[in-house]
Amino acid sequence: MGASAGSESHFMHAGYAAAAAVNVPMNGIPWPGRRGSGRGRRCRNPPGVGVRLSTAPHETMTGTLNFHASDAQRQIARYRSLVQVTAALARLVRTDDLLRAMHEQVRLMFDTPITLLARCAPGGGWHCLTLEGDNVSEQRIPPRPDGLLERVLRGTIRLENDLPTYLERERLGVARLHFRSDLPHTLSWMGVPLHAGEVTGVLSVQSYVLNAFTPEDLEFLELLAVHLSIALENAALHERVDQEAHTDPLTGLWNRRRFTQRGEAALNAAQSGGERFTLAIMDLQDFKAINDRFGHAVGDEVLTGVGTLLRRLAGHGAHVFRLGGDEFAVLLPGDRDGARLTLLEWLEDVRAHPWTTAAPPHLNIGLAQAHPSYSMSDWIREADSQMYEAKRRRLHLIETG
Repeated sequence: MGASAGSESHFMHAGYAAAAAVNVPMNGIPWPGRRGSGRGRRCRNPPGVGVRLSTAPHETMTGTLNFHASDAQRQIARYRSLVQVTAALARLVRTDDLLRAMHEQVRLMFDTPITLLARCAPGGGWHCLTLEGDNVSEQRIPPRPDGLLERVLRGTIRLENDLPTYLERERLGVARLHFRSDLPHTLSWMGVPLHAGEVTGVLSVQSYVLNAFTPEDLEFLELLAVHLSIALENAALHERVDQEAHTDPLTGLWNRRRFTQRGEAALNAAQSGGERFTLAIMDLQDFKAINDRFGHAVGDEVLTGVGTLLRRLAGHGAHVFRLGGDEFAVLLPGDRDGARLTLLEWLEDVRAHPWTTAAPPHLNIGLAQAHPSYSMSDWIREADSQMYEAKRRRLHLIETG
């Protein structure tokens, strides 16, 4: 399982946090096998081991040269892996993609099954993402004064090749972060801080076997953490810019650009997979009169209020957008009749909302169900036509399409 934080330290295996027992092989001796594979500990020959000794000077020298050549080759392979990691991280701009790429490269570099990224959460604690083989676990962990993650930040732990003994000696408990009982427990643990100007998190790699890591492994993990910190900072900046480019600043809803993208995707799904989607386009009746009577600040409050209420439709699987001015759009799963019932219920929320104006704003809504022959323009045109007919008749929704 993997290990993370805790006053209660966190094992993360499938993930551990605090106050649970640690399983160790009964005889304390791992069975042979590849390091990190779960079948046994990695074999690292100490100097001289595996070198055939001989009284002949040239044979002894040959053995020594072979050992140093092997060590140099391993170092070169490690640096190549680090270059591959850096290149992989540089190509990616989404945090989730970064973490998966990092996990794959870490698994190759350290032959280890578990990668834990714990990022400092606003208000304290940690956002923990554990990748163990093909299993992903994500949890929010509260701060613990003496957890493993906190100890990494204080510099009191970096590498521990017998984690159960360490936890017992330090009187630390362990708790699961998720409950895959069929996975082995973490026995070796490394963790290093992530920095982006300030400490932003902890990167940990973990193994199911004892004595899995060396000081050299720790040095490479520290180098990897430097590159990962930079990549995560760049990804966060890219995601923030992308969010701003697709978000309406007044209401916080997605904007017209995102509406076009989502609408095209819904049409493709309707055309290729036979899925049903309904588009609702709405605007506010006599919105100019609200601005003229109450002022633009109140007009903005009305638009913001509509946006807040529209977010409630997300519980019905809907996507909501502000197209501009007083015009909004909603993409709802299902047919037109189902969408109409959903919106009629939502209009009750609009009426019950405490508006600054003397009366709730009157919304005109046009509905159009996606058709396999439609282009995006066709779909919008039909919904617009229905909306303008509702506006002409001063209705929220007209009965038929």
